[in-house]
Amino acid sequence: MLDLRDCEIAFTGRLTTMTRDQAFSLAKVFGAKPQNWVTKQTDYLVVGLIETALGEEPITKKLLTGTPTWCQARLAQWSRSLGG
Repeated sequence: MLDLRDCEIAFTGRLTTMTRDQAFSLAKVFGAKPQNWVTKQTDYLVVGLIETALGEEPITKKLLTGTPTWCQARLAQWSRSLGG
């Protein structure tokens, strides 16, 4: 499993497997430092569902930063590893 100690993790999009507060708590359990925004210090960006109007590009500015991204399925894996 990936070592998340002291990694700064931001979230974007709608998380469908848990609430944002639960995601923050889960990240903290693994030693990560959850944040609401992407900065130069952000190590990972967890991407949930990004909803847009018909014809609009499904993008968020957080995705344009070049930060390594994970889909929200990773959150479910973390949760299962804790027996949750």
